Amino acid sequence: MRAGLLVLATASVLVLSSCGLSTGKPAASGSGSPKSQTGVIASHVVPETLDPQQASNANNDFYIAGLYDRILAYNSKGEVVPRLASKFEYAGDAKSIVLTIRDDVKFHSGNALTPDDVVYTLERVHKIASGSAGFLTDYVSSKTTGKNQVTITLKDPNLSFAGALALIYVVDSKLVKQHEGSDMGQQWLSSNEAGSGPYTLKSYNPALEVDLTRYDGYWDGEKKRPSGLVMHIYKENSAIRDETLAGTADIGSSMAVTDLAAFKGKNGFHVNEYPSPLVTLGAMNTAGGITKDVRVREAIQLAYDYSAHIKNALKEWGKPGDGLVPSYMQCRYSTTPTVQDVAKAKQLIQEAGVAGQTVTIAYQSIIPEQSTAGTILEANLRDIGLNVQVKQITFSQYLEMIKKPETTPDVSILWDLAQFPEIGSMLTHTWSSTAIGQSNFTRYSNPAVDKLLTEGTTTTDKKTACSDFEQAQKQIIADHPAMLMALPSRVQVQNDKFAKIPYSPIAATYDISLLTLAK
Repeated sequence: MRAGLLVLATASVLVLSSCGLSTGKPAASGSGSPKSQTGVIASHVVPETLDPQQASNANNDFYIAGLYDRILAYNSKGEVVPRLASKFEYAGDAKSIVLTIRDDVKFHSGNALTPDDVVYTLERVHKIASGSAGFLTDYVSSKTTGKNQVTITLKDPNLSFAGALALIYVVDSKLVKQHEGSDMGQQWLSSNEAGSGPYTLKSYNPALEVDLTRYDGYWDGEKKRPSGLVMHIYKENSAIRDETLAGTADIGSSMAVTDLAAFKGKNGFHVNEYPSPLVTLGAMNTAGGITKDVRVREAIQLAYDYSAHIKNALKEWGKPGDGLVPSYMQCRYSTTPTVQDVAKAKQLIQEAGVAGQTVTIAYQSIIPEQSTAGTILEANLRDIGLNVQVKQITFSQYLEMIKKPETTPDVSILWDLAQFPEIGSMLTHTWSSTAIGQSNFTRYSNPAVDKLLTEGTTTTDKKTACSDFEQAQKQIIADHPAMLMALPSRVQVQNDKFAKIPYSPIAATYDISLLTLAK
């Protein structure tokens, strides 16, 4: 359910796997033809805006990544690497950071990118205080200092702050100022762009198609980058499958796992499996309703058929949930996956005195995994003596619901997304009491956990930070605020036109700016 929210741990080695499945070349037609230099992507991802301020929503970021450049980035190993900032350096107390900005970058407008654009971008993020601002929690101010340098001042020591800069895209300040209006350019940037990325915006219809054209003046030249990308948006997942099978799309983006079998034995297609930044949770309202009682929360956890989730919701493309963060993260605490125990669940329901009461379940029906999980959970809860009310909602509706305890669903089936490999940021974003009503889905509050998260984030000793984060995870799991449903794999289907889709640990699906043609 979560469209794009989070943050995570230091550099980690990620294990990648892929499989190519074969028989019969895909038909070639339209701009998807192998002779064309334009790549066609079939997707169900609908952007709400192209404003890079809102790239924290993974649906928006999918498109924004092609239009803008990041201040820093992560490589496939989870290591922070240069981007618009050619290097960065912390002060000894980790309360400030100095960026050295490249001097060879031009925006699509022709304006040169300067340190002033970086300062303007950071200040804009801070002032608007939504979307990507959630990653810059310790940000105080920034200013140009010396030739091609920007100094960022932080409220507290924060060694994970550099990683957060990989989620910040720099805007053309001169161009945006022309369209600032009263909202700092938010309305204008919702359907226009002011970036320096590898593509420019050719056309934009958020319900149907986003069309990008290669920017030949791009500073990071890549000869095999396609001349354009056309992203067709489909409401039905089956349409993504069919367009990819027909060869009218070169990539079937985030295809439903139920459709992957259609490519088995099909020559010319490749099904690529990658580590996922997603964790599938059954987030429970700890501050109100029937799930305020920890016995009810534990009963719901024990009632769920986790093996059915792996088999039916993921079609074996994933693993049982054994932690709060993705499996590749450092300082991760793992627990034994929960196994269904209906008898014990019924006993806890009786002890809590809630037999026959109603539990509300909310999820996005457009996401096959969540929809299937909702069906499984509904049956499981009825089996332990609870009535069930199902709410099929959009992500934006969900964000409104969790603002108050009385409107927060009892159980919300959702994805928690690690938007970059820094565990302290991810845990704080989802489990700190300061995030209640925003990104803390469960309204979870534990002073001991808050203290551990604060200490882990502000210490300059990595070993101490790791210990704090591990203790925090252990305590959160013991408080039963969420069902650890699964760790889904990230799976993408492509034909032979593109080289293998590169892995990125900071993309919910993949980074379109990294796509290259096979020949």
